[in-house]
Amino acid sequence: MPKKIRFEAFKYRLLVEGERNPMLPSSSAPSNWVTFIEGLEFKYDTGEIIITHPRVPDLKEHIILNKPLLYRRGDNDIAIKKQRKVGLLYAKDSIQINNEHYFSKILQLIGEQAGFELNTPANDRIELERQFHNAWAASADLSKVDVRKVNEACTAPEMRFITKRLGNVKGKSVLDIGCGLGEVSVYFATLGAKVTASDLSPGMCDCAKNLATLHNVEIKTHVASSESIGLADTEKFDIIYAGNVLHHVNIHETMLQILPHLKDNGQFVSWDPVAYNPIINVYRWLATKVRTKDEHPLKRSDVAQLCAYFGSVETRFYWLTTLIIFVIMALIQQRNPNKERYWKSVIHEASQWAWLYKPLERFDRVLLKMFPSMKWLCWNMVFIARNPKHKKDY
Repeated sequence: MPKKIRFEAFKYRLLVEGERNPMLPSSSAPSNWVTFIEGLEFKYDTGEIIITHPRVPDLKEHIILNKPLLYRRGDNDIAIKKQRKVGLLYAKDSIQINNEHYFSKILQLIGEQAGFELNTPANDRIELERQFHNAWAASADLSKVDVRKVNEACTAPEMRFITKRLGNVKGKSVLDIGCGLGEVSVYFATLGAKVTASDLSPGMCDCAKNLATLHNVEIKTHVASSESIGLADTEKFDIIYAGNVLHHVNIHETMLQILPHLKDNGQFVSWDPVAYNPIINVYRWLATKVRTKDEHPLKRSDVAQLCAYFGSVETRFYWLTTLIIFVIMALIQQRNPNKERYWKSVIHEASQWAWLYKPLERFDRVLLKMFPSMKWLCWNMVFIARNPKHKKDY
């Protein structure tokens, strides 16, 4: 792309992101955000863009021109047909996502210099998540946590599949993102892995450490949000595991944070709920006290976004007809979904549900093999990925 066109495209993209990402003026701000953005002046000079503002004498931001990709895929007929074919016509592609991240960071730096402050719903979200999970941790009875059962029960198909795919983890380094009470961290440690358990909740990290002590193993804990992981650059892992995490967070920010810590031959493993099953959506609507409001179960576009970070991806979907168990819990047993977490109870009660779950699981496998598109009506999806791409490739 010629320099002049790239320069003009840069200005356009920055102004577009400025409209999408409002900041709040402090007492020292020269004007409101929109007026400030409109007054920015741009100059191209020997490979850099210099951004200034007539009412902010000290503002002089240098931006290297060759950083962003100044276009979006999907702007031609062929690309649109491909997107429509795989159901991603309205999905953001990796270039668009990268641009949004890149330009919003520039705007934040420029705005802060000019006396503007971030509008902080994301920070509020993280703090609310921290408070919610601290409260959960405070109420947990670790003596009742059966680590092996949680990960090997017939009603824990996600972890059974993940464990099978990972194979022998003895001696491997594992980062458990959003470790919660530590059931998976401690389980991997009992299998001989060297585990770092990370969570934004200090209470949850304490629980994970105490659970490890109860099972006579050691793990490291690290208090941090997945969107600001704060690990040393030298820390690399054979396996990064994120169980029931991605539907709580900004996926792109999280992947930007954690992928640099995955070894080139490492594996990223996650499982999360999918957005489309009506039974589970009714459950989500009812069970407001055992989950956080910010949850966003994965859509097709989220899965496509995840795939963009890796060269090799495997997915597996679970809980279709087996969801009848939840219906029985709610309608026949009349168990209050706000007083217990169904997804935890169904594992603790695995022996009671095995007679029903096992044949329905086999039926689900047949059903999904015959009608693959029905996978989007499942409750959970396991995502296993290898060959992480370098940042410039997504």
